[in-house]
Amino acid sequence: MHLFHCPQLGTAIVDLPPEEAHHAVHVLRLSVGEMIGLLDGKGTSAEARITETSKRVCRAQVLSTASHGPERTSRIHIAVAPTKQMDRYEWFLEKATEIGVDLITPLSTHRTERDKLRRDRMEKVLVGAMKQSQRRWLPELDDLTKLKELSLSSAPQKFFGWCEGEHIDLTSVYDPKLDVLMVIGPEGDFTPEEAQMLVANGFRAVSLGKARLRTETAAIAACTWMNFAQH
Repeated sequence: MHLFHCPQLGTAIVDLPPEEAHHAVHVLRLSVGEMIGLLDGKGTSAEARITETSKRVCRAQVLSTASHGPERTSRIHIAVAPTKQMDRYEWFLEKATEIGVDLITPLSTHRTERDKLRRDRMEKVLVGAMKQSQRRWLPELDDLTKLKELSLSSAPQKFFGWCEGEHIDLTSVYDPKLDVLMVIGPEGDFTPEEAQMLVANGFRAVSLGKARLRTETAAIAACTWMNFAQH
């Protein structure tokens, strides 16, 4: 059964969002009477039957709904500096959604090479990954945020990937019972001043192994480990 993102599932009859309606009607060529699955991205799923289609509309009757609790025992928040090649950052967004993440913050640092992001495109990647992996929760997505602002976070666990200075293995300090903020810097890493600022605000410098990882690879490695630790 094909899955579609439908943020509003509070009524018996729903209209798919325009892009989802186009995909259902013009790409998949679904017709009246066919069954579809709906996800609101906030823990609710539904089974529905298509009742009307047109050039721009795909309307469905909701037949049953189910509520799903949080997918993890504690929240995972990953802040990652955008990469120069956006397709690599979109790869991170896709894979982090499939693996499991609650909040993603694009991070602006001294060495971040991209300061303009297409939020609509990133949201599309997240929705596609949620449907493909049959997740029930869509990760929250922040706007581009300056490192100084993020450093003031009150998360009970705060880590940042650090290649140059003293650090400890993430696997030895992460507590899966507590919410976490994991910060991954840009290509070229954080400056010494940025690292000092993070430490001064309660962040711990961690490593993700002996290899020097690309920004998006480091973020996925951290995301994967923290999910495994919770399960």
